[in-house]
Amino acid sequence: MPTRGALCGRRPNFFDKTPALAYDNIMKKAVIFDFDGVIHDTLQLAYKINLKIYKNISLEEYKDFFNGNVYEHKKVTVAATEKFFAAQNREFKKLVIKEHIKEGLEKLKKDYKLFIVSSNMGKTLDNYFKNNKLTHIFTEILGRDFHESKVEKFRHLMKKYCLAKKDCLFVTDTLGDILEANKIKLKTIAVDYGFHGRERLRRGKPLKIISDFKELLPAVKDYFKK
Repeated sequence: MPTRGALCGRRPNFFDKTPALAYDNIMKKAVIFDFDGVIHDTLQLAYKINLKIYKNISLEEYKDFFNGNVYEHKKVTVAATEKFFAAQNREFKKLVIKEHIKEGLEKLKKDYKLFIVSSNMGKTLDNYFKNNKLTHIFTEILGRDFHESKVEKFRHLMKKYCLAKKDCLFVTDTLGDILEANKIKLKTIAVDYGFHGRERLRRGKPLKIISDFKELLPAVKDYFKK
């Protein structure tokens, strides 16, 4: 079988013996999701844990961690990160995805390849989707255990799956994520029901800001039909 790189830009024809699945892996348009604040509202859960790590930190100060890459924030140390994930893993076992988000992901899956690029741990998210019986939704999930930079995770997905930037959309809820996507000119749809509100998100100049997950499918379709 030809390599994935060799398939880029090719389309199957009658005489082509390459399995159709190989082309399917490289030719669909892709939606890349952040997890926290987009698929599941984890702001209060995360803040409560961080209150025990960073004494007296306010909610607004915590939100500021995500104005850039959270792992580049001066207060975010390796020791603090390990404490956070140890506590978070216990709480994540209790999380149940909202039905309208589950339904929205199922609909998106029919027409697009779906991925997750998160600052959370990939193994934690794998368990979340396993517990919620949604392991079939995402082609690949990349977390902090793959790389702390979302830029590097975006590049990995685009190279591995032969994705052009114009054929990808990133969905997130923080200014820092938008700025990372901007570094490689990846277009973003922001949600204002997560960690950051509309005013802060506007600073990153996303394509669009939505206030309900139900608005996402029409927004994605509208972008890709252009």
